[in-house]
Amino acid sequence: MNAPKSILTALIMQLAVISYAQQNTWEFKITSPEHEYFNDVIQTQDNKIILTYTTMNASPEEDDIASVILLNDKGEVLVENHLRHLNKDLHISNIFDSTDFLYLVGSYLNTDQQSTQSGIAFYKMDNGLNLLDSTFFDFPSSNSLFALHANTAENEFLVGGSYHINQNSWGSPFFYVFNHQFDSIKAVVFPEHSDNGYFNKFKKLSTNEYWLADILQRTYYQLDSELNMLEKYRYQTYSIGSIGVKWDSESTFYSAGKVSNPASPGISLGFSKQYHPFDTTALLTNYWRLTDTVDHPAFKESIDFNNKDSIFIGATRNLSVQNPYFAQEASWLVIIQTDSLLNVRWERFYGGDAYYVMGKIISTNDGGCLIGGWVYDFENSATNQTDVLLLKLNSEGLLTGQNELQESLLREAIVYPNPGSAIMQVRLAAQHPNALLELFDSQGKLMLSQQVHEKESRINTAQLPSGTYIYRLSAATGLNESGTWVKQ
Repeated sequence: MNAPKSILTALIMQLAVISYAQQNTWEFKITSPEHEYFNDVIQTQDNKIILTYTTMNASPEEDDIASVILLNDKGEVLVENHLRHLNKDLHISNIFDSTDFLYLVGSYLNTDQQSTQSGIAFYKMDNGLNLLDSTFFDFPSSNSLFALHANTAENEFLVGGSYHINQNSWGSPFFYVFNHQFDSIKAVVFPEHSDNGYFNKFKKLSTNEYWLADILQRTYYQLDSELNMLEKYRYQTYSIGSIGVKWDSESTFYSAGKVSNPASPGISLGFSKQYHPFDTTALLTNYWRLTDTVDHPAFKESIDFNNKDSIFIGATRNLSVQNPYFAQEASWLVIIQTDSLLNVRWERFYGGDAYYVMGKIISTNDGGCLIGGWVYDFENSATNQTDVLLLKLNSEGLLTGQNELQESLLREAIVYPNPGSAIMQVRLAAQHPNALLELFDSQGKLMLSQQVHEKESRINTAQLPSGTYIYRLSAATGLNESGTWVKQ
């Protein structure tokens, strides 16, 4: 396989940029025939956007390639670089921006016949994405990498995750500290036990102790400056799965994850503020739930803010647990904004025409937010192939001034399943407590008119003949949406 074509000449769809109250909004989508997987996105100190993704090859003879793209604040490509090494599958986990350099931390897997060794990959670039240095840190040859994440602190890289000691083992959580010369200065691997473990969040505290979150063990770890175990603290807030963390101060942080809500049986999306790095008894919490779907926080980072009175939370609505990459069903990207007390101001849904998954949400310097993830167009794809998607939204979560198709994908109410049968379900965003639902047949005849008073409503459509209908949802609160719904 040849190196990836220039993003400027590949099949890239970039929509026009419209200024809304001095906030740019845009969509950037990579729609090449290859399978691209979103890895990370950040906003730099000078308001540029850096995206990294992996081109994953179906053939074992071809290496997975890590790509890095620099965009301006209008979503226009400035420069790109493609990282490939013979007999190595590369995946960049995190990007870090400093005044003079960019640092990329990821993982690799050797793919030659003699070795399947995995490890940590480090890259140092200048601000033009020119590669200055790279280092590979090998795990023992018998270890198989399960997951890897990174953070920075005081000229250190904090790297953690999980790997398997042998083919029959559970995952062992590991945590390494590297300097900016990519030398490992401290490391710890926790003993295996009956349950696997996996670090995905970590922070160095002002006491030079380390805070770590094990998302499979649902445990916070406290390590001293030499990585000796001090305490383990079991947390009850979240179920097993991804959690997002945004620190508010040295001692308090906001988080989002999957949670069991006592007020609504089942698994919900929960968000909380914790007032101590380890003591979980003092919490401020709230919940978000759709009763008939799996609603999962963004895999890499699901909560962020620049101003804590404007907190952005991101999730996937209707995530497929069995097939999170290539599900044959529609899903939505969910964007929620709360105040500092976690009261939901508004929510938006993007998608519904394909299978979408959110990887990360970040708060941008202009008061808006940026979403990164991937989309699988199962109705029009002959193979399992995903495309990378970026959405730059304004402070109200809107994608303004785009073409009619893209505007129709950003919604404040959704109708599903589609196609449906005897029941139509309507979900209203939090800012719309009620609405009027009208359903028209293909000739424009009004077939159903009903007030919707709940966030989630089940509408009986058993009396309607099969066919294609136009629905309209309207409310005095500003809701005015329409679309097609098919009854089978």
